[in-house]
Amino acid sequence: MVSLPIELWFYIAELIPPSDLLKLVGINRVFFTLIMNELYNQLSFITSDPRVFIDKLTELQSPGLAERIRVLTLWPSAVRDAVNAIQPDDADVPGTLERPTTPKPAAYLQKSRERVEKLLGHRRTASRVRTPPKAAFPSPEERSQMFHDAIRNLTRVEEYEINWYFDKGNKESAWKFSFFPEIWQSIGSNLRRLSIDVQVFKLGDIVMSSGSLPKVEELLLTLRSEVRLGHSGDTTIPYFLNKFSRTLQHLSIKTIGHQELSTIFQPELLGRFPLLVKLSIIMPLDAHHLRDPLGFKQLLQNNPTIRDLCIRYSRCCRPCTDDGFKTYDGRHQLYSGVSLPNLHALELGLHIPIPADHTSPMLNYIGRLGSDLTSLTLKDRSLTLEEIRIVLRLFPSYQLKRLSLFPRLLSPQLIDLIAKTCPDLNSLSMDVEMAVGLETAQLASYIDNVEGFALGLLVDAVDVENDRWRYRTWMLADVSVMKWEFKVGHQYNFACMKAIAEAVPSVRSFAGRGHMNVDDPVPKPDGGRFLVDLGNRTKPFDT
Repeated sequence: MVSLPIELWFYIAELIPPSDLLKLVGINRVFFTLIMNELYNQLSFITSDPRVFIDKLTELQSPGLAERIRVLTLWPSAVRDAVNAIQPDDADVPGTLERPTTPKPAAYLQKSRERVEKLLGHRRTASRVRTPPKAAFPSPEERSQMFHDAIRNLTRVEEYEINWYFDKGNKESAWKFSFFPEIWQSIGSNLRRLSIDVQVFKLGDIVMSSGSLPKVEELLLTLRSEVRLGHSGDTTIPYFLNKFSRTLQHLSIKTIGHQELSTIFQPELLGRFPLLVKLSIIMPLDAHHLRDPLGFKQLLQNNPTIRDLCIRYSRCCRPCTDDGFKTYDGRHQLYSGVSLPNLHALELGLHIPIPADHTSPMLNYIGRLGSDLTSLTLKDRSLTLEEIRIVLRLFPSYQLKRLSLFPRLLSPQLIDLIAKTCPDLNSLSMDVEMAVGLETAQLASYIDNVEGFALGLLVDAVDVENDRWRYRTWMLADVSVMKWEFKVGHQYNFACMKAIAEAVPSVRSFAGRGHMNVDDPVPKPDGGRFLVDLGNRTKPFDT
């Protein structure tokens, strides 16, 4: 083998297709390390099967293998059940019926042959070799010790995901885990990404021994609540968030089920996050669930470094037509007076309907959060042409570079509206119900007509009066149109994208792929990552 610098081997590895990289595991030490790190970088404890659990713990006794793990996924209830599982008796499996292994005539013949051999004094050798009995499981105490030993070897974990929302625990006595301190002690120093999906009353059991976690940059919280269990709220969440005040760059909080949201944003407890650049809030932000709006407003005011903001209203216990935060003078209790000078990307949920009089203090003040907005994503509502016109009017649309939305109808009028409102737009992404050739207020129902849309758009693209191409100065370079079709499913509609490309000469890419080749619909993977194609197989520890 030719001796080459390590940097050159890394460059060669980037040029090899993912499906072929696994075949080169034995070529040299560089390829071996790259592929083994990719194969064994994920470890999951998500099954209560004791055999799978014990096999993983046995393999993790090798420190060299444990050091390759970078991503840890843990379901505490699965670990508990796997530790306490009792080895089943194969001869007494419930739900099975004992049946003869041979038909009745053959069984009678076998018994007659055995009687004759007994009379003659002959003994037949066994034609079937008995399989050795299965090895007995280690005791629950031994399994628990094996798990603790394996956890102590996980010293290089950078991503940690906990899912603890489906369990037999209850409000009074959630199952207490003796291994949480060991986990935090082993992985806490190098942890960069933490994801917790948990019933809110169990959060304290997880984080009470978490320590400082000095390198966490990304925190994703999903807090669940059930009416029958209830949760009055406490100070766990604000104090837990404050642990990451010096390093946190991405914070996501999502709630499921009825909760008092004021306990999350307690203004007297929640601190500042000077490095925070991305904030995602998905919860029912209305006066019924957020009784004290001061804490949420203070979170936005105290973090002007936010560049990427996601605010999505999620439905909960009752339909909501208004968030209830409008003041007597037309201001909004959550967003009025808030300025995010670094805001460039906004993802906005529109579950709360747009008023018929087109006046919404919430939308008006959200549109004023940042004057340098370049990316706008509208979700959770299929918008009419007039609603799109209203919403785009509230934002600095003239400087948008990227727009993503869910139009009800894809029509030439919609493309013309976006072209006039967003002249500097570079990327347009739409998920539509149907395409039509003409959208008018007189029609109550439409029929899907992609050909009519293509023809109508091409006709409108020609400015007959001035003898010029209407969209010749539009900066649009990439377009994406997704659409549901009967017997086809929800996928990209290349006919609609081609129609837009024929009318807008600047389009050079479909669906963010960098080209307009219809025969290659699969997006290219992100560059710079080592991917190993295992076919139908999963990674050894990620089961």
